[in-house]
Amino acid sequence: MAKTSENLSLLPTSSEAANHDAANGDSKSNTGTSDKLQLDEACKVPMGKVIVSLNRRYEDLKAAAHKAPKLSSPATGAGDPMPKDETSDLDKACNELKYLIDEFKKLQVYETNLSDPLVTIEKNVDDILGDLNANPDNVEWETTKDNLKVLRSNMTKVKAQLPLLHQTSSSTEARRLLATTSREEASKLPSPYQADGIFEKGSFFKEFQHRYETLGIREKLCLLCFAIFPENAEVSERLLRFWWEGERLRLTSESDTKTVNEILDEFVEPGFIQPVYKRSGSKGSCYKMHPIVRCLIVRLAKQANFFYYDSKGYPNMEFFKSKKICLVKSEGPSWWSKDVLAFKKAREQAQQGNDKKQAEAGTMTEEKKKQDQELEEQELEEQERQEVFFTKNARAFTKACKQAQQWKAKKQAEADTMTKEKKKQNQKLEEQERKEMEKTRGKLETRRIIYLENLQTLFNVSKQSPELPEELFSKMKNIKVLYLGRWERTAERHMEVEDVDFLKGLKNMNKLRFFILHGISGIKKLPDSIGMLQNLRILDLKACHTLEELPKEVGLLKMLSYLDLSECYLLDWIPTDLSKLSKLKVLKGFVISSNSPCTLTHLTTLSELEKLSISIHNVKFSIKEEESIKYFSEFKSLTKLKIAWGAGGTKKSLDKAIHPEDKNKTSEASKLGPTAKVLEKYLKLPFLGSSKSVPEKGNVAVAATTAKAGQDKNGDNAKKQKSGAVVQSNVHANNKDQGGRSPKPVLQSELKLEKLDIRCYPDKEPPKWLVPKTLTRLKRLYFRGGEVSHIPVANRHEKWNVEILRLKYLINIKMDWKQVQKQFPELKLLEKVNCPQITFCPCDASGVWEVKQAGTKIRMDAQPS
Repeated sequence: MAKTSENLSLLPTSSEAANHDAANGDSKSNTGTSDKLQLDEACKVPMGKVIVSLNRRYEDLKAAAHKAPKLSSPATGAGDPMPKDETSDLDKACNELKYLIDEFKKLQVYETNLSDPLVTIEKNVDDILGDLNANPDNVEWETTKDNLKVLRSNMTKVKAQLPLLHQTSSSTEARRLLATTSREEASKLPSPYQADGIFEKGSFFKEFQHRYETLGIREKLCLLCFAIFPENAEVSERLLRFWWEGERLRLTSESDTKTVNEILDEFVEPGFIQPVYKRSGSKGSCYKMHPIVRCLIVRLAKQANFFYYDSKGYPNMEFFKSKKICLVKSEGPSWWSKDVLAFKKAREQAQQGNDKKQAEAGTMTEEKKKQDQELEEQELEEQERQEVFFTKNARAFTKACKQAQQWKAKKQAEADTMTKEKKKQNQKLEEQERKEMEKTRGKLETRRIIYLENLQTLFNVSKQSPELPEELFSKMKNIKVLYLGRWERTAERHMEVEDVDFLKGLKNMNKLRFFILHGISGIKKLPDSIGMLQNLRILDLKACHTLEELPKEVGLLKMLSYLDLSECYLLDWIPTDLSKLSKLKVLKGFVISSNSPCTLTHLTTLSELEKLSISIHNVKFSIKEEESIKYFSEFKSLTKLKIAWGAGGTKKSLDKAIHPEDKNKTSEASKLGPTAKVLEKYLKLPFLGSSKSVPEKGNVAVAATTAKAGQDKNGDNAKKQKSGAVVQSNVHANNKDQGGRSPKPVLQSELKLEKLDIRCYPDKEPPKWLVPKTLTRLKRLYFRGGEVSHIPVANRHEKWNVEILRLKYLINIKMDWKQVQKQFPELKLLEKVNCPQITFCPCDASGVWEVKQAGTKIRMDAQPS
């Protein structure tokens, strides 16, 4: 009884299969050697023939399956039906074989790799058929069952090699998926920007148009601003706010008090734009537009002449089409080229296309025809000369040679005469052409200048080097928005200019309101012409990494309300004229440096300043002591403050500056900074997360020190009591009278700050003015990096009014969730990132905890799970 092969190699050769079968003796056909020869031949035939042969065997196996119930087994005797298990196995084998045959019909491309496995399966089926037909009255069902198992195993291995798309192609859903994901099919689809009428027939376009018409004129223009950005681009709310303010798209009258966020919400509700959410699920400050919606917006922008777009929906640098123009990444000359005529000629040649060039090549000029005729005559003469040469008449040959020479000399003389005349004609033509070119160039230059003088907006979408010709840059006299820098949130697009002389043209832009150089390297100093921008409202110099100083003419920008100098790491000199910007509301990246003459005292004259960001590069500057509060209390309108220490303002740099001779030791004076002479003038406060617990009963009272403590020989500070209350420092104790009276309160003034962001604070002790009593209006408190060891509180009855607390990269602060709840009872959001000693906080995977999660309010006394 034959036993079918149990091993199936997915890529076997016919010789390997034959050798393997012969070695194991596991597959023997009843037909003997002739079947083996047929098998070897079958391995060489095309896969289609194998499938046909396999299909015949399927029919035979199916017929045998129908007859099987009538067969008998030895155990049950003649006439007893075959067991049900064997019947079901035989039917399953038939079904799977049928499935394989159907699938392989679709896989003719896999003939080379899968023909041999198919032959092996065919061989398995022959073995089973041989067993069933050899002795119908006495079938060995155990062997047949094993052979069926091997057959099904081999078919399973082959099915695993079928491509997934082909396996699922039989279903309707699979065909739809295949059609939508196929690159070839997608490439054949019409572009939504090029196909006219592709949307007009649908209900979506009608509904979209209806919603668009309900917007006001200004809101429509605000929405069209999204058209110049690429598909799925994330646009920040800040960029839109400044742009709309520069374009005067946002009314500032009392009758229309819509904020930018309210306008954006109006766009979100009908589905024009979508907000971008953070990982934590909270709403971010960026928005994006669906590609289909953008396609419709581009069409509307074209109709409104709001920038110019090519046939694929990309903004273009084409002049004369709109009063707003984009800078895009391009190769070759453009309208910004110095030689405008050369650009026009190059573009005309590019537009002609290959078809026109071929047509021109097929049309010969009259001169070329004459040359061809002359060449033909020369060839005929040469043939005649050769014929005469081979003739026996030597005299005729000699005569023919002389005639040929005379003919050549005559033609040469005629050619020389024509050459002289032709040269004169060419010179005249060249002179005429030159005059015409100069005339055309003059017209184009005049037209270009007039266009630039009326230009309103220049926006850099994708150009990496926005260095423009100075003679053209200076012509933009009426421009309002000049966005040369990077608009993307990430710095993937490197931007750099080699020469900043073109910025001298700013002197003519009296109407400029919005000027952006964000992310452009190569600018060491702004030109003095910056002071001529009398109407400038917004100046963004963020991430200009090579900027070293500001010119004093910046103080002439009387209307400036926003100045961003952040991430200008080489900036080390800011003029005192900055204090003359009476309209300034936001100042970011203000540098405190030993080389910079402008200090915080100068900025106190800015009565309208609401937001201030400071970068400290001076080791002598400190906000730790109580006196430092005077820096900020004199600001009348300041509500948002950010303080960051740079490389030169860290505690290590401070220690080295004070004690350069001793690198291994650190004195008490070096720890306290430049104000070491006024050590511990006021009481130290118990802090949240201290290693010592805060007393539960009573206020944290001031511990009165004895005269003995004030007369300590070593002058050291008195030690802290175990209860957690902190005694006075030595300096303050010496200033006390001998009666042991309590000192006056630490601070009397209050700050109007609503947001405080402290980064890379160099000391372990926080600023003494950083207490709830001083910051009663504080709603947002951020700590990021640094050496700070705790967040201070005066006593257990004094609580913070903070609603948002963000703590990042703080390795010294030690606190738990209960302490956070006690000291921040109004807390609505906590963000904790890489703070290993802040424990038991119920934050999510992003380190964020919010009051509202999944629509339910979390109890403030809830314990973390």
